[in-house]
Amino acid sequence: MDALTRTCGSSRTDVDVDACLAYKSNETIGVRTTTEVWTSSRLRRVRSTYVDGGEVAQIFNCVAYPSTSTPDAPIFGADLICIGKGAARKVLIGVDLQPMCRDASYAAAYVPELLALRDGRFADVAETLGTTTPSTKFYEDAKFFSKGMFFARPPTADDEVARASLDVLKAYFDVWVRRLDEAEREAEAMDGACKFGLSLEDVRRCVLTETTARAGQDAHDEWQLEHDPAIAMFTKWYGDAWSREFAETVLFPGGCPSTTGN
Repeated sequence: MDALTRTCGSSRTDVDVDACLAYKSNETIGVRTTTEVWTSSRLRRVRSTYVDGGEVAQIFNCVAYPSTSTPDAPIFGADLICIGKGAARKVLIGVDLQPMCRDASYAAAYVPELLALRDGRFADVAETLGTTTPSTKFYEDAKFFSKGMFFARPPTADDEVARASLDVLKAYFDVWVRRLDEAEREAEAMDGACKFGLSLEDVRRCVLTETTARAGQDAHDEWQLEHDPAIAMFTKWYGDAWSREFAETVLFPGGCPSTTGN
């Protein structure tokens, strides 16, 4: 989160989250969930959630939505999950630059770089991290996930896995920042060409508009509301009423028509 704030946090404004949703605990099992949300001139919305449950659960999830004035920039999403004890412990890593459309030229702007990381640079830690293909149970509809997504199920949660996981996270984040920079320049160039009647021959045409980018981000949230397994986990810990309100107003507000906000 520090890197995200340094890179994209100019004019950062924290978004008010109801206190009962920003922090929730179940002292019986020793699980606490903390969430913060903010926006900036470059980002429509950033939401990070951390679950601290000792040996029961350690979870970090972050989603960063670019400003829709940069329509072709993908969402940055990251999950670092460790739940359960002993033989029942499950570890999962998921990092992606999530597309807002399936247009080939949209993907061509950054997916090859992700593939070079996953299948090249990080090939030597594939066994350590348990790099694999995502389960079709959750990813059967891959509309909001790129072909360059990094997904792994490490066999352990030791220091070596932690270091390699952070290396992957940082590398994908760097690709996202570069793509965000490029998409901003592309949008500015296209806007300038259109305003002054200049030729678009030397300008990469944006695939999406501000309107379709916003619609894509909201559709992403709607999909997550229906599919994200974390919602069921929160229901188990904190009850259905809290979990549903948290999902609809904090986790994925764009997917709930009655929810307003950034």
